[in-house]
Amino acid sequence: MKINEHKIKNFRNIKQINLLPGPGLNIIAGNNAQGKTNLLESIFMLSTGTSFRSGKDVNFLKFNADSYIINSKYCYKDRNIEALLKYQPQLGKAFTINSRKAKISQENNLRVVLFTPDDLYLIKGSPDKRRNFLNFVLRQVSAEYAIQIDDYNKILHKRNLLLKNKQVNNKSFAVINEIFIETAVNIIIKRINFINILDDVCQKVFPSLNNEHQSIKIRYALSFPIFSGKINYEILKDVLLEQLILKKEEELIRCTTMLGPHLDDINIYINDKIARIFASQGQQRNLAVTLKLAEIYAFYQIKGFYPIFLLDEVLAELDEHKKILLLEHLSQAGFQSFLSSVSLDNIARVNSQIFSIKNGCLI
Repeated sequence: MKINEHKIKNFRNIKQINLLPGPGLNIIAGNNAQGKTNLLESIFMLSTGTSFRSGKDVNFLKFNADSYIINSKYCYKDRNIEALLKYQPQLGKAFTINSRKAKISQENNLRVVLFTPDDLYLIKGSPDKRRNFLNFVLRQVSAEYAIQIDDYNKILHKRNLLLKNKQVNNKSFAVINEIFIETAVNIIIKRINFINILDDVCQKVFPSLNNEHQSIKIRYALSFPIFSGKINYEILKDVLLEQLILKKEEELIRCTTMLGPHLDDINIYINDKIARIFASQGQQRNLAVTLKLAEIYAFYQIKGFYPIFLLDEVLAELDEHKKILLLEHLSQAGFQSFLSSVSLDNIARVNSQIFSIKNGCLI
């Protein structure tokens, strides 16, 4: 998947941009508050329908504009596709693919992987960061997972309400509990399968970003104990039911569900030691970069094509050596990437297209 042309009109501080990117690494350079992140955000918006920054759509409108338009022409599996997202305050968002009204989650819509400075804290950050990392990529590679995780959040909300109201001995709770377990197990199975792929990919990506002899390992961490030597649907279902029964009184006291995918985590190891505890800050950041690149290659392994890679101001957070290794990797990769940067230091040595932006305009 590669963008051939990307147009933006009246989005944040961008009045009008027509970008013709190269097929590989594209650098968006400029000082702070000139529109670099806004450009990357527009690609993300066209892919997901939402922003990776806070704010309402009405606040994304350029001052005095009555609508914003984001439009991309890209190739997907040897097909030429044009996607357009238009927002008007009175009418809301309208999304089309090849001039036909479509859902933002449509199979042939743009797919992206996003890397921001916040992601450098994936390793030592809270578990919800790692769950969000899993949920985002799995939503993009599996329409079934997207439905299941939405269903899970709804059923979790209902289950918590029944716990809060102490209604756990009626028929409704029994039905909710059964659906909760089934949905939870389906999500866990998909997550474990993806983690196995991610772990395998990381073994290949990690050495290209790390000259030292170190090992990396990724494992899925359940929120409940399992003592079986193997894991499958039936085993997980039986164990989760058993553990929920054991936790019933505590859940009633706390008025919340204490087991399930909403509390699971990813354990990342470096040299067989848990990285969030034993890895240095530099090692943790290097592992985070590895995870984001592995996300792209795992996506390719599952779907058969690469997503677009968006990197927003991450170079400033890396040391010089790691910065060069990442740039060299991106310049030689088979996927298209867009990287925003204030500084052009060390960028001239790699093969890339460089665009300068000032006051929301390409110059």
